[in-house]
Amino acid sequence: MSKSTEELRRRIVADINAGTPGAKLGSERDLAEHYSTSRSSLRQMLAALEEAGLVHRVIGRAGGIFISHAQVQRSLSDVVGVPAFLANQGYVAGTRVLSTKITAPDRITQTALQIGATDFVLEIQRVRLADGSPISLELAQFPAESFPGLLEKQLGGSIYEILENDYGLVTSRADERIEAVNATPDEASLLAIRPRSALLLITRVTYDQNDVACEFSRDLFRGDRTRLGVTVQGRGIGVQSPVAAATVALHS
Repeated sequence: MSKSTEELRRRIVADINAGTPGAKLGSERDLAEHYSTSRSSLRQMLAALEEAGLVHRVIGRAGGIFISHAQVQRSLSDVVGVPAFLANQGYVAGTRVLSTKITAPDRITQTALQIGATDFVLEIQRVRLADGSPISLELAQFPAESFPGLLEKQLGGSIYEILENDYGLVTSRADERIEAVNATPDEASLLAIRPRSALLLITRVTYDQNDVACEFSRDLFRGDRTRLGVTVQGRGIGVQSPVAAATVALHS
């Protein structure tokens, strides 16, 4: 992809992210003038964005190019990194690493990772992208003593793969809590949405093959781009499940 084509894509995607599903971007002629490009170049880019599920065309007098953010599905049944489930759904996964640091854990993190106040954690904050569009903001923490040198690794892909390949750790299970929250101004800016837009907050504690807590994370997924999926098994009437695989709690 040439530099000018990539710049055009970025500009259109930025306008899509700033809009709302169903909103009209404009007609093909209007958009070609707005982006100062030829209609043939614009048509090729719109075709790629339509295939990716970001826009759709409507023919007719009231037609035009409309925003149609495709939703990604996050499974609640598997412990899998964001790049893997995006790739499985046909998206090109991307990552922006915002910050990394070694820091002291707060009380919530201490409890989650079963560490003390004098211990340290490795903190990684990243924005996840689907076809170049921000989809989630994640803040992950790991026991510093367990993963020396982690912050020096290439952190643009799956950290779970790094933990398995470089540290011999295999994620065995994760306890997750899901809440609906509103985006703060800073979160909205990073996710290219309006402040107070709906977000899904997924708080997760991940355990390794020895049932030791290895990760505590807080992931914020865009509510307009994400749906949750879970597979449950029926055991027949009157048969009690030994473990509650998923729960939903209502806040008073």
